Amino acid sequence: MLEIVGEGVLSRDVGRGAYFPSVAILRDGTLLASQHVGSGLCSPDNMIEVLRSSDGGSSWVNEGSIHGGIPDDGWSYRAPVITEVLDGSLIMAATRYRLDNEEIYNPASEGLKPAQMILYRSSDQGVSWLGPEVVPNPLPADRYVCSLSGRILLLSPQRWMYPFETWKPDGYEGPVDQKAGAIFSSDQGRTWGELAVVSDDPEEHYHYGDQMPSLLPDGRIYTLIWTRTWGTQEDRDVRNRWVVSEDQGRTWSEPQPTNLRGQLCAPIPLSDGRVAAIYNYRHEPQGVHVALTEDLATFDTANEVVVFSAGRETMVGQAVDDFIDKHQKIAFGRPWGRQLPDGALLVYFWCTLEEITHTRWVRLRLT
Repeated sequence: MLEIVGEGVLSRDVGRGAYFPSVAILRDGTLLASQHVGSGLCSPDNMIEVLRSSDGGSSWVNEGSIHGGIPDDGWSYRAPVITEVLDGSLIMAATRYRLDNEEIYNPASEGLKPAQMILYRSSDQGVSWLGPEVVPNPLPADRYVCSLSGRILLLSPQRWMYPFETWKPDGYEGPVDQKAGAIFSSDQGRTWGELAVVSDDPEEHYHYGDQMPSLLPDGRIYTLIWTRTWGTQEDRDVRNRWVVSEDQGRTWSEPQPTNLRGQLCAPIPLSDGRVAAIYNYRHEPQGVHVALTEDLATFDTANEVVVFSAGRETMVGQAVDDFIDKHQKIAFGRPWGRQLPDGALLVYFWCTLEEITHTRWVRLRLT
């Protein structure tokens, strides 16, 4: 069972939006969050901010842009995720898009602007960051735009997994070849090379997007994936899928359906062996839900908790009748979470209330 025992604001500022929060739990108990902020979800002025909490996530201090202000390098930064590595230093993965005052997505071509998967490092608990380092992807750039999807997983002292998803680039005239994949490093991120496909549908019946991988206590990688039918705007008859890897990401099971009617869906392994899933529910009434499972496939939706109700603020602006363009104008999303040392579940997401897009947290008691 789940019970809400606290909630509040992570970051809220009039005149700009805050998006895609992520939280890392450091060894000393400090919580370190990252997010991207800007005038819009996919605007050219997007930059990365870091926030810190010393009271378990109840209050947060915004330490500002890691770039020293709005970047002037022609890149728009998006979806940063911090991870503490074995030696106590930090890494932060993110995606940046080459925009030059343009939008990320071109509805006319259905393509995305060029992107790079990147990595920052910090040796002072996130006070300063070195980088970015570009994580190379062997997929051809004239056919694929690759972006971070989820967080870097530390599979062993040396082996790291950088998950990604694909779309097609602006200007490519062929169809989208959308897949979920991962790049691996065997030397703690100094070099990258090994590629694995996590999920793909060669027959192009299903679209697999927004993979969110997690590391189970037994060492398996468990990933939840938003699934929809190709060629439609709807996912009403399709459930989130799940896949696992038992060999540190080298091979993956075939996607199997859960009973969740979600979109982006993040698994949170719990200390008692269960998994919580926090997911976007984009059927009326729209919002963010959390449900538990004991078998990785069937979630207890009868006892799930709604941590955010969107009401009428489900879209920002007007979108053309296009799947990706609508996705760029959503008013809430990318929910995620961590189990805290005291056993509580901290979940976080971005949303829009009273026309201000901001990031929030909710604390849940598990029984």
